[in-house]
Amino acid sequence: MNHHPSPPASCGFTLVELMVVAVIVSLLAALAIPNYTRYTRKAARAQAKSVMLDTAQRQERYYTNNGTYLTVGTGSGASTWQNFAGSSYASRKYDVTTIAGALGAGTTTDLTSGFTVVGSPANSWSDPDCGTLQLDSTGLRSSNDNTVCW
Repeated sequence: MNHHPSPPASCGFTLVELMVVAVIVSLLAALAIPNYTRYTRKAARAQAKSVMLDTAQRQERYYTNNGTYLTVGTGSGASTWQNFAGSSYASRKYDVTTIAGALGAGTTTDLTSGFTVVGSPANSWSDPDCGTLQLDSTGLRSSNDNTVCW
């Protein structure tokens, strides 16, 4: 009997197999990237709202002790209150400022009349759904779309 050696097993992938894998990876990326972007925007917005609500509570405590509201600006050393939303000032997604005496469309300089807390996107961050977030001393909340943003 004459035995012929069997041909070596093929190693590697065919072009069709590689193309199938490329299509599957592309589909997964097409689904994952928009969801990830939406999730990061929602998380940054939640952090900004948390800082804004905390700022509003601090304003009320300040008013109770001093009979007036306080204007809180931006900048890493602007006040003793955290005035940004992010893990650090350099990585912030929103600047949070407070304008004392500003209520709705009518702006006044009477620092006992109320305040408006404003969360503005910072560091090239964008949130096309919400834009700038606002909260005033009456509890009125506003943004581009309140049903999504607040």
